[in-house]
Amino acid sequence: MTASGDALVLQCNDNSNFKPHPTGIWQAVCLDVIDLGLQWTEFQGKRKLVRKLKLVFETEHIGEDGKRGIVSKNFTASLYPNAKLTGFLGQWRGRQIMPGDNVDLKKLPGACCTLVLSHQQSLSGRTYVSIDAVSKATKQVVPSGTYDPAAMRQRIAEWAAKDAAAAQAAPAPQPMPTAPAPFVPQAVAPAPSKSAAPAAAPAAPTAEFDPEVGF
Repeated sequence: MTASGDALVLQCNDNSNFKPHPTGIWQAVCLDVIDLGLQWTEFQGKRKLVRKLKLVFETEHIGEDGKRGIVSKNFTASLYPNAKLTGFLGQWRGRQIMPGDNVDLKKLPGACCTLVLSHQQSLSGRTYVSIDAVSKATKQVVPSGTYDPAAMRQRIAEWAAKDAAAAQAAPAPQPMPTAPAPFVPQAVAPAPSKSAAPAAAPAAPTAEFDPEVGF
């Protein structure tokens, strides 16, 4: 920042090397389904606790660090007809989820899909990648094996702790009801040791590939 007389000049400096995942249409594979527990949300002026979950995907994009791209999307854990998760899973498998249908979320890790990604701006001005749409995969994408589910959960816990600290000055919410039994799906693959070889390139499409996702 420089000042000269009445002039005040501000310069925008980006001290972060973070580069969001590129936009566009990407083939991907689901790696993990993470139970985020009960969280406060506000809808139409009403504040309530809802159960949230995060779907984690690995795409074919390879970053400057040689690792495949990771993207994720949060949902309310609900399959009501108008719920976002209901529409997302229906588009993914290529047929609508009807009342009475049961979806076993433990079957999602390992399932391939096609994702449409865009860049959005957070309230703090940070650019992040958004999963705008999903559909059946057009080829098989094999997980690289570099995803670390424990590290992802640790980061989520750290983010939650920061949010809780920032909300301490806010009015106290209503007492939290007893949480339901935790949903703990298995990630598609454990993280390899640090001495593991670099991730292999995604598998080439095969004529035998079945786009049915199995849920």
